[in-house]
Amino acid sequence: MPDATSSDRSSLRRQFPVLRLFDTAAIALSPASVAIAAIASVMISVSSWLVGYQRPITQSANSLSNTLERWLQPINSVAKAEFCTYETFLLPWTSLVYPASLMLGSTEGGNERFAQLVQILLALGIWSLAGTILCRRSATLFVGNDESSVHSAIQYGLVRFRASASAPLIPLFTALIIGLLIAGIGFVGKLPFLGLLWLTIASPVVMILGFAIAFLLLVSTIGWPLMVAAVATDDCDSFGALSRAYSCLTGRPWHAFGFGLISLFVGSILMSVANLFIETAIMCAMSCSGFGRGAELAQSSLLFPLTQLSHIVLSGVGISFFWSAATVIYLLLRQEVDRMPLERLALDDDARPARDPLPVVGIPATDARKQLNGQATSEGE
Repeated sequence: MPDATSSDRSSLRRQFPVLRLFDTAAIALSPASVAIAAIASVMISVSSWLVGYQRPITQSANSLSNTLERWLQPINSVAKAEFCTYETFLLPWTSLVYPASLMLGSTEGGNERFAQLVQILLALGIWSLAGTILCRRSATLFVGNDESSVHSAIQYGLVRFRASASAPLIPLFTALIIGLLIAGIGFVGKLPFLGLLWLTIASPVVMILGFAIAFLLLVSTIGWPLMVAAVATDDCDSFGALSRAYSCLTGRPWHAFGFGLISLFVGSILMSVANLFIETAIMCAMSCSGFGRGAELAQSSLLFPLTQLSHIVLSGVGISFFWSAATVIYLLLRQEVDRMPLERLALDDDARPARDPLPVVGIPATDARKQLNGQATSEGE
């Protein structure tokens, strides 16, 4: 009877692959993945402290960050908790988007913008490494590859995280070039007498270039996790990861939107349950310690470290879920666009067969053959 039930469940998932998104919660709760994600969250906090980047508490009405706050606020209504907010499992995304939006939409001085730029680069490096490792780990757990170890995922990420880091920089650099072109058009507009006429004539071109920049920025921001997942699952370079992410988003935009909504729903439930578990654990620890040293003394001594540890653990769970969801979404979109099976992954480095050395041809081969013939002659003599 259990075998028949499991076979029915597997056949149902083959018919409706979107149901595989509900596996991301179980994949994200892998202890090794949570530990790696928690370390990455601590590194992000340390990097923010080192560069002096502080996200402002209040924003102006027309700020891009304030707009992001309003867009993401419904997630908080689903996961209302003391420790859990939308930033708990969207930290890899918000740690890049918020400083970028502040740098582009604010009128701060050069020092503040430089700190925001440094924070963006540090966050991109940290998440490229941790994201590649976590996506690789999530992909192997998703396909049921029990032979792949945590060490193999770490080794895989250390070798290939540069491709994950450079993939989003390609469209951003292209957007920078287009922005410089628009700046050049505006500079010509400063000419007396002809400047106003020039800007009027060139306004359609400026609008088209502005649309191109907006497309590159938005698709790169949304598709960045898919780029990391492409490197982790298909072992492609930065250009390959970029093209695969763009083809998945532009080829199946509504599928990607639906997968994202389901992942937000699953992540909100997961974080609510994890937060309930953490709060219960803190309450039990505080109650039990109060018998030994008194409730007030225990609360004053243990509340702060337990709260900080709770934030770190919840951040680990949320970040692990973020990259697990990105991996499964990429695999589902890849199946829709390229008709590639979900279970097809690039092999680990230690699982790949050793290649035979290529035969030496040409002049080096002739010289080597002469040396061998000379050695044979000397041995014969």
